[in-house]
Amino acid sequence: MSQPLQFASPAWVDRIKAVLTALVAEHRDSLADADFTLSETFTAVPPDDATAHWAARIHAGTVTFLDCPNDADFTLVCDYAAALPGARLIYAGASEADLHAANVHRDAMIVAGRMTRSGGLGQASKPVLRVLRDLHDTLARETA
Repeated sequence: MSQPLQFASPAWVDRIKAVLTALVAEHRDSLADADFTLSETFTAVPPDDATAHWAARIHAGTVTFLDCPNDADFTLVCDYAAALPGARLIYAGASEADLHAANVHRDAMIVAGRMTRSGGLGQASKPVLRVLRDLHDTLARETA
């Protein structure tokens, strides 16, 4: 990516789909037994208070993009400003202080009602977690 992508923009969501598709294809063999769904919704997205959403199912070494599953294994709903710091955090190489600050921010946003999470990543297999971490860090490097 030559230009940073605005977090939660249509181009950013398209980039998630492209990167996740490539990562699942690259790790297809280790994902053969996988079955995990996730859904993320971001509200109050600038410039016009839009809502951005993406959802996917990683299953048997493939990825399928979904509308809005109500029963995803992991669901995040968050306003843009509350989610932006986490979207920009690159986990690879992050310091303990950076990770602690991110956790404190996330917890504060949950208490403030600006972020809700249901389900959990703990249900995901290690190969799925690896793919999701790579997805997150790739997008974090490209997010404005």
